[in-house]
Amino acid sequence: MHLFMNAVEDGVIDGPGLSVTETVITYVVIPIALFAIIAIVSWIASAPRKDKSESSITSIN
Repeated sequence: MHLFMNAVEDGVIDGPGLSVTETVITYVVIPIALFAIIAIVSWIASAPRKDKSESSITSIN
């Protein structure tokens, strides 16, 4: 009985593993950076814009 899935199929060669730094960058830094970029772009796209021309209804001279 195999408690762990350590049986290797025929023809499969293990590749090199990831270092701790590569793992942290791949699974922590990159997703946080993508989330921040998407959040900033969506915030900029939905931010209210200032009108350059003033209306006579909204300004008092």
